[in-house]
Amino acid sequence: MINKTSILFSFILFFVILTGCGKKDKVKTNNNSEVKYTAYYFHPTARCESCINLENYIKELIETKYLSSGFRFKEVNIEQKENEHYRKDFNLLFSSVIIENSENKKWKNLDSIWSYTNNKIKFFEYTEKEINQFINN
Repeated sequence: MINKTSILFSFILFFVILTGCGKKDKVKTNNNSEVKYTAYYFHPTARCESCINLENYIKELIETKYLSSGFRFKEVNIEQKENEHYRKDFNLLFSSVIIENSENKKWKNLDSIWSYTNNKIKFFEYTEKEINQFINN
């Protein structure tokens, strides 16, 4: 016979699983600001240390400095079928960081990021300069 504790535990577990689904795709911004820009990190399934560094660097920069400016960070595996369209959308050949203005669909490939895969400070300097120019144009 099923007791009340088992039923309650099952209900709580179901609720936790249900509410936890899709969290990765939720937009994260400070002060409930509207998303105006997306910083994408595109990558294949197999990644090297430099690729992982790039993802960590751009994610940290966006989440610590640009959320209040209407940015969100989104990591995308371009080898997954549902993401294949990004290759054409952004002319992607390999792992890339793209910033996009959500309002007018203007975008920019930060193609010099590969020069800074092992230097977070220089990566931040380069990326901040590019983001600020992008926002102000």
